[in-house]
Amino acid sequence: MEASECKCCVCGRQAVAFWPCIDPDIPAHPYCRKCLDEAKTRVLMESFGYSRAAAEFHVRTANIIKNKPK
Repeated sequence: MEASECKCCVCGRQAVAFWPCIDPDIPAHPYCRKCLDEAKTRVLMESFGYSRAAAEFHVRTANIIKNKPK
């Protein structure tokens, strides 16, 4: 199953990815881009003590690097 076939588990919009993809024992859920970025920001803040601004910057930067043409 692909994420594009699912709806976001938070808001119900079209999903873009399953997350988390860290461990096969942790169930992944489909997220739209906005909710996925918010979930990643929340994890960075809670797990690593990032400020909201630093966590959002990290997530935005990771998205830009991921989508950069090779």
